[in-house]
Amino acid sequence: MLTSETSSDLKQGPHAPVWAVVFGANTGGPQALAQVLPQFPASFPAAIIVAQQMRPGFTRVLVDHLQQLCKLPVFEPEDGQALLASRIIIAPADTRLTIANVGDSAVPAYSVILEDLGDNPDLARTRVDATMTSAARVFGPASIGVLLTGLGIDGREGMRAIFNAGGVAMAQDQDTSVVHSLPGSAIDAGVVHEILPLWSIADRVAAIIGGQADAIAA
Repeated sequence: MLTSETSSDLKQGPHAPVWAVVFGANTGGPQALAQVLPQFPASFPAAIIVAQQMRPGFTRVLVDHLQQLCKLPVFEPEDGQALLASRIIIAPADTRLTIANVGDSAVPAYSVILEDLGDNPDLARTRVDATMTSAARVFGPASIGVLLTGLGIDGREGMRAIFNAGGVAMAQDQDTSVVHSLPGSAIDAGVVHEILPLWSIADRVAAIIGGQADAIAA
């Protein structure tokens, strides 16, 4: 479990994050997120971004539910909003969320970009890929991708981008997944560093960001 000592070590205010953690999920995702996200302390220094495949309107319900469980603020972002540390943002179901670097080396700053899916099925099928790929591009080795339970392959190429950028790619294991084809697609593609049970994912993410983890083996 995340301890008070870990929380203290990671303490950082709500400003531009050094790390970005992207969770991708599909079938069974809301239940998995409700177990993982409440484990992060209010002082957690990374930006947490969730791309959960849902029907339009249902991400608002997910946000309301997670707000009751999590120590970190949880919300749906607006287009152009600043990406901040110590926040959990849930990509609205009818959008594709990416991250843009709008700062410079002296003053880092990042912005959330929301693209309306409209009636474009190709955009809808690549929501997780797009978010993870943008995190890899902007944060490089300070990006973490986590594929949770679900169907399909959306997220596999995003995990590949994080893997190739020197970030950390994690997948939920089969035993704790409702459906394992989503994380399994990235595992089969060889773009996952670690396969973890649901209950250990938050601790592992915190250990990596806190510099307390063993080196990742490619």
